[in-house]
Formats: sequence, structure tokens, C-alpha cells
Amino acid sequence: MEVVPQVLLELHLRGNPPALETIKYSNSANRSDVASGLQQRSLNKAVATALTLFAAHSSCQRLILFRIHSQDTKPSFVRAILSAKHEPQGRSQIRDLAHGLFIQLFLKPAGAGHYLDIDLTRLQPDSVKIMLDGQLLDDQTALRDLANRIAANANWDLCDYRLEIHSSEGQQANHTAFECPSTDFIIGNRFDSSESLLDNPCLAAIREALRHFCANDNHRELRVGPVRSPAELEDLWAIDNTAYGEASITYERFHDWWSSFPLGLRALFFKNRVMGAIGIWPLSNRCARLLKSAQLKESQLMGRTMRGYIDSPARFWYVSGIVLRPQLIGSRAIKVLMSQGIASCLKSPNIAFPCELLALAYSAHGQALLEGFEFYRIQNAAAMPDHVPLFGLELENREQLVLLLKGKGLDLE
Repeated sequence: MEVVPQVLLELHLRGNPPALETIKYSNSANRSDVASGLQQRSLNKAVATALTLFAAHSSCQRLILFRIHSQDTKPSFVRAILSAKHEPQGRSQIRDLAHGLFIQLFLKPAGAGHYLDIDLTRLQPDSVKIMLDGQLLDDQTALRDLANRIAANANWDLCDYRLEIHSSEGQQANHTAFECPSTDFIIGNRFDSSESLLDNPCLAAIREALRHFCANDNHRELRVGPVRSPAELEDLWAIDNTAYGEASITYERFHDWWSSFPLGLRALFFKNRVMGAIGIWPLSNRCARLLKSAQLKESQLMGRTMRGYIDSPARFWYVSGIVLRPQLIGSRAIKVLMSQGIASCLKSPNIAFPCELLALAYSAHGQALLEGFEFYRIQNAAAMPDHVPLFGLELENREQLVLLLKGKGLDLE
């Protein structure tokens, strides 16, 4: 029986936006090669995006299928890689790496469809090392964030790509490439414990609906609107508490904010069930000053200081976060939430320009999201009473905010 040589890859990226500089290739048949001094070409960005996404799925289970689906109607990194397989020798360093063995790791479609497969007989996710600015990245969330940044630099939107993954133990996943979940290999296989209070028929119905949603990414079923009752607020706080744990504010404080300024919450609904929300709250000049000078905890923000901004504009706003049920992470849901939620804010007369948005980054993922939207660091975690870094975004006018958000692919019409 022929032994298939096993491949090891090492990708070196540098800068912001991240640029692929070097690929090191080696296999168990003692063949090795290096492509260095790589330029900012479409193929290089495509390979870096695909392999970083692949590395983000490292686990103890061996994969038997890793397929990246793309849309036929748009330029894609899938098309860029598959086109390179037909290029003549000498056209590019990546095409010629290891005498063509590297590009052979990407398999063209065996049937109908627009996709590529990774040759899993030769390469598994844990055999790909991703180095950014000399540091090894092995956190799955950080790797997905990096893939998103690489893709964005080439004007590719990871929400337009779908990953189909099968393991040797029979587990399967089918989700978009953007923010794919790492905790649950099978999408929609469980709800968090906060949902145990739901009656069984209701829980079963939501599970079935979400399975349908995740399989088809039917984002037309989603809508954004206000939280209409304390019962919906309780559902939303349960999602928030599961996501942030001890970092979450108490329900009493959550209710205090909402009852004082209901417009601060834009909730995402699937039919009539709360699926997530984005929170943006007005701050008084004093609260903003104390927060920026690391003298105020999030839990010390009081609803009574927000109440006065129902009828008058505010120049400082606190972004308390974006939260989704785990089953919707990786779908278009986050784009629906951000597009419709922020569009609603922009239509409101409550924002006075110039203004400043403030936000605490409770995770590496949250920090990457803030930095991706051009927030700058105001305070390091060590200085803040909540022990997490504070970020800010200064905006001169409404048009600047609109251009920024549209540049990140949000539809604000």
C-alpha cells in the first residue's frame, strides 16, 4: 500500500492589514521548499485566507472533508486558487512551490458547484502553523479573525463563503466562514443552559427552526426591532450572561438601562424569538470622562443618567456589546443585526456630532472586531477597574460613520 507523504506548512504574515511574506513547505518524504518575499497579489491573499481558515479548525478529530463553497457571481479566493492550478510553471512562486506539490493540496470540484477541497490525505489543520509578526497563533478565534482581516484586504467577505466539514467520527458542520463556532462542532446540536426554562415543545420548535436557518442561511427570516417587554429582556440577558459569564452586568442593571433608555437595545428576532442584540447607550459628559480616565466600572453606569437623552442628543455613547445565540454565530445574522441595528441608530436624532463611541473589549475576538472598525485603544486592561481594555472611535459627522460602516460591508439602506 502506497504511503502518502504528510505535509507540514508554516505561513508567516506581518503587518496590518496582514500580508503573507513566506510559506515553508515540508513533507514526510524529506522534500522541503520555501517561497519568500511574497508580494501583495490576489493568489497570495487567497492562499493565506484559505489556510488560516483551515488552521482554525484544528481539533483532536481527524477531518475527512474540508470544503469551501463560494458564490459563482462574485470574484472569490476559491476562484483565485483554482485558477492558479492551471497556470504554467514559472508564473508565480506559490504555483511553483515544492515543484507544484503545494498547489496540489487544493483540489478542484469533482462535480457540480463552486468550491475547493483541501487534500486531507496529505494535510490536516494541526499541520498548518500560522505566524503573525513572529508570534504563533493557535487560538481558533484569533485565527478566524485573522482570516477575516486577510480576506477583507482583498475585498472578499467571508459571509459569502460556506464551509462543509466532516470528521472521521461522523460529525459534520455546515456554516459560513465568518465567525464559525468552535465550541460546537455540529451546528445547532444544543442550546445553552439558560434555555432550560423553556417548555419542551417551544424548545423543540426553536431547535428545528434554527436547524433550518443554519442549513439554508435564510436571513430573510430575521428582523431587528426594539425589546418590547421585560420577558424579552430576560431572554436577552440570559444570552448575554451565557456569553460573558461573570463579566456580564446584573439583570437589575440591564433592566435599569433599558427602562431608562429603551432605544439603547436593538434586538435580533427570528420570527418572534429573541436571537441577540446590539446595545448602544448614551453617556453624560461626566460619565464619559470618568470612563475614559479609568475611574468608572461598567456596572456603575446608571440608567438615570441616560434618561435625559430620550429627547435630547448625546455626544458620547457606550457600545455595551453584540451578542448572538451560539447557533447563529457563523451565519449572516451578525451582518443583519449590525446593518439594521446601526441603521436605526443613524436615523435617530439622538446622536450629536461630533461624537465618540466607547467600548470595553472583553475578549480577543471583541478586540479584533473593534479594531476592525477602526476603534483605538484608550486604556489598557491593567488600568481599567473592569480589567479589560477600553476602546474609542471619534466621529466628526454622520457621513464619516456611514462611509466607515459601508466600507466594512454593512448595508445601511
